[in-house]
Amino acid sequence: MIAVRIATAVLAGVSLMGLAACGDDKATTAAEPPKPAATTAAEAQPTAEAAEAAPADKVICEDAAEAATSFKKALMTIMKTTGGDIPKKDAAVLLSEYAANLEKAAGSSDTAVAVALKANAAAAATAAGAADPATAADTPESAKASKDFNAACKAAGVKTNL
Repeated sequence: MIAVRIATAVLAGVSLMGLAACGDDKATTAAEPPKPAATTAAEAQPTAEAAEAAPADKVICEDAAEAATSFKKALMTIMKTTGGDIPKKDAAVLLSEYAANLEKAAGSSDTAVAVALKANAAAAATAAGAADPATAADTPESAKASKDFNAACKAAGVKTNL
């Protein structure tokens, strides 16, 4: 039992330290996506509504990176106060908030970036509902979802590390 706790704490700590080392320390700001110019007033209305409803890929990536940074900081704070052990209740709350922030960042967009981010949000939400959230969050599926999102953001010109 103790070996499992220690192994989980060590793996979580190493993973977080690795993620923190790869993160970008520059502050990011979310800019409103540019609206395309329309030739007539009739064409301008649907285009402007669509641009406002779905955020641009760059904004999605930046917002998701900000959510990931907040998640990592909160997790590190808990680990420092508990001596490396993450209580299941705290892990579930953190993962639920993280999933909600990722969903919010994706918004109503249906681009490849948003689809990949929604897969990450779903994995976090599923892990949050598990009996052992920390173990449930560490799956090949969630690793693939993170890798897919990072690749989609890289194609959009934003470096992320979920």
